Amino acid sequence: MGIEEEIGALLKARGWTLATAESATGGLVGHRLTNVAGSSDYFLGGVVAYSNDAKVDLLDVQRETLLAVGAVSEEVAREMARGARARLQADVGVSITGIAGPGGGTATKPVGLTYIGLSAPDGEVCRRYVFQGDRLDNKERAAEEALRLVYEHLKGKKTMVEFLNEPAMVEAQPRLDRPPRPLAFIWRGLRYVVASWGREGVETYEGEDYYCYLVQTEGPETWQLCRHEADGAWMVRRRWPRGPAVV
Repeated sequence: MGIEEEIGALLKARGWTLATAESATGGLVGHRLTNVAGSSDYFLGGVVAYSNDAKVDLLDVQRETLLAVGAVSEEVAREMARGARARLQADVGVSITGIAGPGGGTATKPVGLTYIGLSAPDGEVCRRYVFQGDRLDNKERAAEEALRLVYEHLKGKKTMVEFLNEPAMVEAQPRLDRPPRPLAFIWRGLRYVVASWGREGVETYEGEDYYCYLVQTEGPETWQLCRHEADGAWMVRRRWPRGPAVV
């Protein structure tokens, strides 16, 4: 049984429906879902919103979000997933926005950068990828990962992400060649000790640059801690409660 058929069986078992919002993949996820006979029982349809205007008009993406962070971003992927779910009155919405290539990439948003979002009654999640293939390969990989995200959510294999954007007090270790690395932090009155570190680098939110770290504390819990480049203030941007490490 292929992943499309497994998704169908899981949706029918819950009595849920699914809708898609696709940009970079141009409808490839919907194509794969409808290859399964009987998919009309659970797949309501999809929106291919390639332009920013289409994202705003058809999926209720906020124009302010597009101006602040760009179409290829976590924020837009989440709004697209929510928009598909709301517009088609589905239980689950899944979205894809990315840079398929070969052109269109920048230093901060390279070719292959893709965000896949999911909105469902029991949570939201957004995943970031940088695919390394040509245009067609990147589209196919994105569609495959979107289907995998839906499948894993329905199976309960992944912990949903919480978007917090809340201030934190961070104990950090100075480094000569890079910004200070967080060792522990206080958030909502509780102190957490960092057990391991993952991806780090500069990210831009609402027009401001932050140096961000993915860290893991006991539980395990994975967090994204971000330090404002201008004033050095820290925040907890995202949290994956008691889930596997995010890389």
